[in-house]
Amino acid sequence: MKILHITESRSWSGGTQQLFQLCLKLRKDGHEVTVACQPDNILLTRLQEENIPVFVVPMRQDYDLLAAFRIAQWLRRERAHIIHAHHPRAHALALIAGALVPAPALIVSRRVSFRLKKWNLFSQLKYRSSRITRFIAVSEDIRNVLVSGGVPPGKVTVIYSGVDTQRFSPKRPVETVRKELGLPSDRPIVGNLTHFSWWKGQTVFLEAAQKVIQAGTKAHFLLVGKDTDGPELTEKIRSLGIGSHVTLAGFRTDIPDVLSLLSLNVLASLQGEGFSGVLREAMAMNVPVVATDVGGNRELVQTGVTGTLVPPNDPSTMAEAIRKTLDHSDHAKDCAAEARRRVLDRYSLQRTVEDTEALYLDIQETRGR
Repeated sequence: MKILHITESRSWSGGTQQLFQLCLKLRKDGHEVTVACQPDNILLTRLQEENIPVFVVPMRQDYDLLAAFRIAQWLRRERAHIIHAHHPRAHALALIAGALVPAPALIVSRRVSFRLKKWNLFSQLKYRSSRITRFIAVSEDIRNVLVSGGVPPGKVTVIYSGVDTQRFSPKRPVETVRKELGLPSDRPIVGNLTHFSWWKGQTVFLEAAQKVIQAGTKAHFLLVGKDTDGPELTEKIRSLGIGSHVTLAGFRTDIPDVLSLLSLNVLASLQGEGFSGVLREAMAMNVPVVATDVGGNRELVQTGVTGTLVPPNDPSTMAEAIRKTLDHSDHAKDCAAEARRRVLDRYSLQRTVEDTEALYLDIQETRGR
Protein backbone atom coordinates (compact mmCIF):
# COMPACT_ATOMS: atom_id res chain seq x y z
CA MET A 1 0.00 0.00 0.00
CA LYS A 2 0.93 3.65 -0.40
CA ILE A 3 0.17 5.56 2.80
CA LEU A 4 0.28 9.29 3.61
CA HIS A 5 0.54 10.21 7.29
CA ILE A 6 -0.31 13.80 8.26
CA THR A 7 0.63 15.54 11.51
CA GLU A 8 0.97 19.17 12.53
CA SER A 9 2.86 18.31 15.73
CA ARG A 10 6.10 20.22 16.30
CA SER A 11 7.24 18.44 19.49
CA TRP A 12 8.31 14.89 20.25
CA SER A 13 5.20 13.60 22.03
CA GLY A 14 3.64 10.21 22.59
CA GLY A 15 1.62 10.62 19.40
CA THR A 16 4.63 11.49 17.23
CA GLN A 17 6.63 8.61 18.71
CA GLN A 18 3.80 6.20 17.80
CA LEU A 19 3.73 7.64 14.27
CA PHE A 20 7.50 7.32 13.88
CA GLN A 21 7.56 3.68 14.96
CA LEU A 22 4.55 2.89 12.76
CA CYS A 23 6.37 4.30 9.73
CA LEU A 24 9.43 2.14 10.42
CA LYS A 25 7.30 -1.01 10.69
CA LEU A 26 5.24 -0.27 7.59
CA ARG A 27 8.33 0.38 5.52
CA LYS A 28 9.92 -2.84 6.79
CA ASP A 29 6.80 -4.72 5.64
CA GLY A 30 7.12 -3.31 2.14
CA HIS A 31 4.62 -0.45 2.16
CA GLU A 32 5.35 3.00 0.69
CA VAL A 33 5.16 5.57 3.48
CA THR A 34 5.27 9.37 3.28
CA VAL A 35 4.75 11.83 6.14
CA ALA A 36 3.31 15.33 5.66
CA CYS A 37 4.58 17.45 8.54
CA GLN A 38 5.59 20.92 9.64
CA PRO A 39 9.02 22.39 8.83
CA ASP A 40 11.63 22.65 11.57
CA ASN A 41 10.50 20.01 14.03
CA ILE A 42 12.00 16.99 15.79
CA LEU A 43 9.88 14.45 13.92
CA LEU A 44 11.09 15.79 10.56
CA THR A 45 14.70 15.31 11.63
CA ARG A 46 14.09 11.76 12.86
CA LEU A 47 12.28 10.78 9.68
CA GLN A 48 15.05 12.18 7.49
CA GLU A 49 17.64 10.25 9.52
CA GLU A 50 15.73 7.05 8.67
CA ASN A 51 15.33 8.04 5.00
CA ILE A 52 11.54 8.02 5.25
CA PRO A 53 10.04 10.31 2.56
CA VAL A 54 8.77 13.59 3.97
CA PHE A 55 6.36 16.10 2.48
CA VAL A 56 6.97 19.41 4.28
CA VAL A 57 3.97 21.71 4.42
CA PRO A 58 3.29 24.54 6.90
CA MET A 59 -0.04 23.98 8.67
CA ARG A 60 -1.02 27.25 10.28
CA GLN A 61 -4.58 26.46 11.39
CA ASP A 62 -7.32 23.83 11.07
CA TYR A 63 -8.72 25.34 7.90
CA ASP A 64 -5.49 26.35 6.19
CA LEU A 65 -6.67 26.23 2.56
CA LEU A 66 -3.17 26.57 1.12
CA ALA A 67 -1.94 23.59 3.14
CA ALA A 68 -4.99 21.56 2.15
CA PHE A 69 -4.44 22.44 -1.52
CA ARG A 70 -0.82 21.29 -1.35
CA ILE A 71 -1.88 18.00 0.25
CA ALA A 72 -4.52 17.57 -2.48
CA GLN A 73 -1.86 18.14 -5.14
CA TRP A 74 0.29 15.42 -3.57
CA LEU A 75 -2.67 13.02 -3.48
CA ARG A 76 -3.52 13.70 -7.13
CA ARG A 77 0.09 13.02 -8.12
CA GLU A 78 0.89 10.05 -5.88
CA ARG A 79 -2.50 8.26 -5.69
CA ALA A 80 -2.17 6.99 -2.12
CA HIS A 81 -4.37 4.18 -0.86
CA ILE A 82 -4.73 5.51 2.69
CA ILE A 83 -4.45 8.86 4.47
CA HIS A 84 -3.88 8.67 8.22
CA ALA A 85 -4.40 11.95 10.11
CA HIS A 86 -2.74 11.82 13.53
CA HIS A 87 -3.71 15.12 15.14
CA PRO A 88 -6.68 17.56 15.09
CA ARG A 89 -5.35 20.00 12.48
CA ALA A 90 -4.28 17.12 10.25
CA HIS A 91 -7.83 15.77 10.57
CA ALA A 92 -9.36 19.01 9.24
CA LEU A 93 -6.81 19.46 6.45
CA ALA A 94 -7.25 15.87 5.27
CA LEU A 95 -11.00 16.41 4.98
CA ILE A 96 -10.56 19.57 2.91
CA ALA A 97 -7.94 17.94 0.69
CA GLY A 98 -10.25 14.97 0.19
CA ALA A 99 -12.96 17.30 -1.08
CA LEU A 100 -10.62 18.60 -3.79
CA VAL A 101 -9.49 15.29 -5.30
CA PRO A 102 -10.80 11.70 -5.49
CA ALA A 103 -9.85 10.68 -1.97
CA PRO A 104 -8.47 7.39 -0.68
CA ALA A 105 -9.52 5.87 2.63
CA LEU A 106 -9.18 8.38 5.48
CA ILE A 107 -8.26 7.22 9.00
CA VAL A 108 -8.23 9.65 11.93
CA SER A 109 -6.49 8.96 15.25
CA ARG A 110 -7.99 10.44 18.42
CA ARG A 111 -5.70 10.56 21.48
CA VAL A 112 -7.46 12.88 23.96
CA SER A 113 -10.68 12.31 25.86
CA PHE A 114 -12.13 15.84 25.75
CA ARG A 115 -15.82 15.75 24.87
CA LEU A 116 -16.79 16.67 21.32
CA LYS A 117 -18.35 20.12 20.98
CA LYS A 118 -21.95 19.39 20.00
CA TRP A 119 -22.71 23.12 19.84
CA ASN A 120 -19.89 23.74 17.36
CA LEU A 121 -21.00 23.25 13.74
CA PHE A 122 -17.44 22.88 12.44
CA SER A 123 -16.65 20.24 15.07
CA GLN A 124 -19.77 18.28 14.15
CA LEU A 125 -18.94 18.43 10.45
CA LYS A 126 -15.39 17.38 11.19
CA TYR A 127 -16.35 14.27 13.16
CA ARG A 128 -19.51 13.22 11.33
CA SER A 129 -18.12 13.55 7.82
CA SER A 130 -18.93 10.61 5.56
CA ARG A 131 -15.43 10.97 4.05
CA ILE A 132 -13.87 9.46 7.20
CA THR A 133 -13.47 5.71 6.78
CA ARG A 134 -12.45 4.91 10.34
CA PHE A 135 -11.46 6.50 13.64
CA ILE A 136 -8.71 4.95 15.74
CA ALA A 137 -9.36 5.54 19.45
CA VAL A 138 -6.34 4.88 21.66
CA SER A 139 -8.56 3.76 24.57
CA GLU A 140 -12.10 2.58 25.25
CA ASP A 141 -12.79 5.88 27.00
CA ILE A 142 -12.02 7.80 23.81
CA ARG A 143 -14.20 5.40 21.82
CA ASN A 144 -17.06 6.25 24.18
CA VAL A 145 -16.37 9.97 23.74
CA LEU A 146 -16.55 9.66 19.95
CA VAL A 147 -19.73 7.57 19.97
CA SER A 148 -21.47 9.86 22.48
CA GLY A 149 -20.45 12.78 20.25
CA GLY A 150 -22.31 11.35 17.27
CA VAL A 151 -19.76 9.11 15.52
CA PRO A 152 -21.33 5.79 14.43
CA PRO A 153 -19.97 2.95 16.64
CA GLY A 154 -18.99 0.91 13.59
CA LYS A 155 -16.58 3.64 12.50
CA VAL A 156 -14.49 3.47 15.68
CA THR A 157 -11.72 0.92 16.27
CA VAL A 158 -9.78 0.81 19.56
CA ILE A 159 -6.03 0.34 19.12
CA TYR A 160 -4.23 1.04 22.35
CA SER A 161 -1.13 3.21 22.17
CA GLY A 162 1.94 1.13 22.93
CA VAL A 163 5.24 1.39 24.76
CA ASP A 164 8.71 0.71 23.41
CA THR A 165 9.33 -2.02 25.98
CA GLN A 166 13.00 -2.32 25.03
CA ARG A 167 13.71 1.35 25.73
CA PHE A 168 11.44 1.44 28.79
CA SER A 169 12.54 -1.55 30.83
CA PRO A 170 13.65 -1.83 34.47
CA LYS A 171 17.14 -0.48 35.09
CA ARG A 172 19.37 0.57 37.96
CA PRO A 173 19.18 4.24 38.98
CA VAL A 174 21.25 6.43 36.67
CA GLU A 175 23.32 8.32 39.23
CA THR A 176 24.81 10.73 36.70
CA VAL A 177 21.30 12.09 36.05
CA ARG A 178 20.61 12.28 39.79
CA LYS A 179 23.76 14.36 40.19
CA GLU A 180 22.95 16.54 37.19
CA LEU A 181 19.50 17.35 38.57
CA GLY A 182 20.78 17.82 42.11
CA LEU A 183 18.39 15.24 43.55
CA PRO A 184 18.95 13.89 47.07
CA SER A 185 19.93 10.25 47.55
CA ASP A 186 18.61 9.88 51.10
CA ARG A 187 14.88 10.04 50.34
CA PRO A 188 12.45 8.74 47.72
CA ILE A 189 11.90 10.76 44.56
CA VAL A 190 8.27 11.32 43.55
CA GLY A 191 7.92 12.38 39.93
CA ASN A 192 5.41 14.13 37.74
CA LEU A 193 6.59 13.83 34.14
CA THR A 194 4.43 15.70 31.64
CA HIS A 195 4.41 18.98 29.72
CA PHE A 196 2.99 21.90 31.69
CA SER A 197 -0.67 22.64 31.10
CA TRP A 198 -3.54 23.58 33.40
CA TRP A 199 -5.32 20.29 32.66
CA LYS A 200 -2.22 18.23 33.48
CA GLY A 201 -2.73 19.19 37.14
CA GLN A 202 0.81 20.12 38.15
CA THR A 203 -0.48 22.69 40.65
CA VAL A 204 -2.59 19.99 42.33
CA PHE A 205 0.48 17.75 42.44
CA LEU A 206 2.43 20.50 44.22
CA GLU A 207 -0.39 21.08 46.70
CA ALA A 208 -0.35 17.34 47.44
CA ALA A 209 3.43 17.53 47.83
CA GLN A 210 3.04 20.22 50.47
CA LYS A 211 0.64 18.01 52.43
CA VAL A 212 3.02 15.05 52.22
CA ILE A 213 5.87 17.19 53.54
CA GLN A 214 3.74 18.67 56.32
CA ALA A 215 2.73 15.15 57.41
CA GLY A 216 6.39 14.33 58.02
CA THR A 217 6.95 11.92 55.13
CA LYS A 218 10.45 12.19 53.71
CA ALA A 219 10.29 12.70 49.95
CA HIS A 220 11.58 14.93 47.19
CA PHE A 221 9.37 15.96 44.27
CA LEU A 222 10.52 16.22 40.65
CA LEU A 223 8.64 17.81 37.74
CA VAL A 224 9.88 17.13 34.20
CA GLY A 225 8.36 18.35 30.94
CA LYS A 226 8.13 21.34 28.66
CA ASP A 227 7.61 24.60 30.62
CA THR A 228 7.61 22.87 34.02
CA ASP A 229 10.50 25.17 34.92
CA GLY A 230 8.52 28.27 33.94
CA PRO A 231 7.25 31.16 36.08
CA GLU A 232 3.85 29.68 37.00
CA LEU A 233 5.18 26.61 38.79
CA THR A 234 8.12 28.55 40.21
CA GLU A 235 5.69 30.99 41.84
CA LYS A 236 3.45 28.12 43.00
CA ILE A 237 6.36 26.48 44.81
CA ARG A 238 7.31 29.79 46.41
CA SER A 239 3.75 30.41 47.64
CA LEU A 240 3.55 26.89 49.11
CA GLY A 241 6.91 27.26 50.82
CA ILE A 242 8.28 23.94 49.54
CA GLY A 243 11.16 25.15 47.37
CA SER A 244 13.79 22.98 49.08
CA HIS A 245 11.70 19.85 48.47
CA VAL A 246 10.98 20.32 44.75
CA THR A 247 13.06 20.28 41.56
CA LEU A 248 11.72 21.77 38.32
CA ALA A 249 13.69 20.14 35.52
CA GLY A 250 11.96 21.42 32.38
CA PHE A 251 12.04 19.54 29.08
CA ARG A 252 14.25 16.44 28.85
CA THR A 253 14.62 13.59 26.38
CA ASP A 254 16.23 11.04 28.74
CA ILE A 255 12.94 9.93 30.30
CA PRO A 256 13.99 6.29 30.92
CA ASP A 257 16.97 7.56 32.93
CA VAL A 258 14.74 9.95 34.88
CA LEU A 259 12.20 7.20 35.58
CA SER A 260 15.00 4.99 36.91
CA LEU A 261 15.41 7.44 39.83
CA LEU A 262 11.75 7.45 40.90
CA SER A 263 10.18 5.63 43.81
CA LEU A 264 6.77 6.74 42.55
CA ASN A 265 5.36 8.41 39.44
CA VAL A 266 2.22 10.54 39.81
CA LEU A 267 -0.12 11.59 37.01
CA ALA A 268 -2.31 14.43 38.27
CA SER A 269 -4.37 15.24 35.14
CA LEU A 270 -7.72 16.97 35.62
CA GLN A 271 -9.25 15.81 32.31
CA GLY A 272 -8.45 14.98 28.68
CA GLU A 273 -6.08 12.08 29.41
CA GLY A 274 -6.67 9.63 26.57
CA PHE A 275 -4.16 6.87 27.33
CA SER A 276 -1.18 8.37 29.12
CA GLY A 277 2.21 7.63 27.60
CA VAL A 278 4.25 8.44 30.69
CA LEU A 279 1.94 6.29 32.81
CA ARG A 280 2.55 3.31 30.51
CA GLU A 281 6.28 4.04 30.41
CA ALA A 282 6.54 4.13 34.21
CA MET A 283 4.57 0.88 34.46
CA ALA A 284 6.86 -0.75 31.89
CA MET A 285 9.86 0.18 34.05
CA ASN A 286 8.42 -1.26 37.30
CA VAL A 287 7.88 2.20 38.79
CA PRO A 288 4.83 2.36 41.12
CA VAL A 289 2.11 4.77 39.96
CA VAL A 290 -0.63 6.98 41.34
CA ALA A 291 -3.01 8.48 38.77
CA THR A 292 -6.19 10.50 38.71
CA ASP A 293 -9.35 8.71 37.64
CA VAL A 294 -9.85 10.53 34.33
CA GLY A 295 -9.99 9.46 30.70
CA GLY A 296 -8.26 6.18 29.92
CA ASN A 297 -6.31 6.04 33.20
CA ARG A 298 -8.77 3.56 34.71
CA GLU A 299 -8.03 1.17 31.85
CA LEU A 300 -4.38 1.12 32.95
CA VAL A 301 -4.57 1.44 36.72
CA GLN A 302 -6.63 -0.65 39.13
CA THR A 303 -6.22 0.36 42.76
CA GLY A 304 -4.37 -2.26 44.76
CA VAL A 305 -3.54 -4.27 41.64
CA THR A 306 -1.44 -2.12 39.30
CA GLY A 307 -1.27 1.14 41.26
CA THR A 308 -3.64 3.64 42.85
CA LEU A 309 -6.40 5.76 41.33
CA VAL A 310 -7.45 9.00 43.04
CA PRO A 311 -10.13 11.59 42.24
CA PRO A 312 -8.98 14.53 40.08
CA ASN A 313 -8.34 17.93 41.66
CA ASP A 314 -8.14 16.44 45.17
CA PRO A 315 -4.70 17.16 46.67
CA SER A 316 -5.58 15.67 50.07
CA THR A 317 -6.50 12.25 48.66
CA MET A 318 -3.50 12.38 46.32
CA ALA A 319 -1.20 13.16 49.24
CA GLU A 320 -2.60 10.23 51.21
CA ALA A 321 -2.05 7.90 48.23
CA ILE A 322 1.54 9.12 47.87
CA ARG A 323 2.25 8.57 51.56
CA LYS A 324 0.62 5.12 51.56
CA THR A 325 2.60 4.03 48.49
CA LEU A 326 5.90 5.18 49.99
CA ASP A 327 5.12 3.67 53.41
CA HIS A 328 4.15 0.27 51.95
CA SER A 329 6.94 -0.22 49.46
CA ASP A 330 6.65 -4.03 49.27
CA HIS A 331 3.00 -3.85 48.18
CA ALA A 332 3.86 -1.01 45.78
CA LYS A 333 6.54 -3.19 44.19
CA ASP A 334 4.06 -6.06 43.76
CA CYS A 335 1.61 -3.70 42.02
CA ALA A 336 4.40 -2.35 39.82
CA ALA A 337 5.41 -5.88 38.79
CA GLU A 338 1.81 -6.70 37.80
CA ALA A 339 1.59 -3.41 35.91
CA ARG A 340 4.70 -4.29 33.91
CA ARG A 341 3.30 -7.72 33.07
CA ARG A 342 0.13 -6.12 31.69
CA VAL A 343 2.05 -3.59 29.63
CA LEU A 344 4.17 -6.33 28.07
CA ASP A 345 1.09 -8.41 27.33
CA ARG A 346 -1.34 -5.74 26.11
CA TYR A 347 0.34 -2.42 25.44
CA SER A 348 3.62 -3.01 23.63
CA LEU A 349 4.51 -0.75 20.72
CA GLN A 350 4.94 -3.84 18.55
CA ARG A 351 1.32 -4.81 19.13
CA THR A 352 0.13 -1.27 18.38
CA VAL A 353 1.83 -1.09 14.99
CA GLU A 354 0.76 -4.63 14.07
CA ASP A 355 -2.89 -3.86 14.90
CA THR A 356 -2.72 -0.61 12.90
CA GLU A 357 -1.24 -2.35 9.87
CA ALA A 358 -3.93 -5.04 10.12
CA LEU A 359 -6.60 -2.31 10.09
CA TYR A 360 -5.07 -0.75 6.96
CA LEU A 361 -5.09 -4.11 5.20
CA ASP A 362 -8.66 -4.84 6.24
CA ILE A 363 -9.87 -1.44 4.97
CA GLN A 364 -7.97 -1.86 1.72
CA GLU A 365 -9.42 -5.35 1.19
CA THR A 366 -12.94 -4.10 1.93
CA ARG A 367 -12.57 -1.19 -0.51
CA GLY A 368 -11.19 -3.59 -3.12
CA ARG A 369 -14.28 -5.79 -2.82
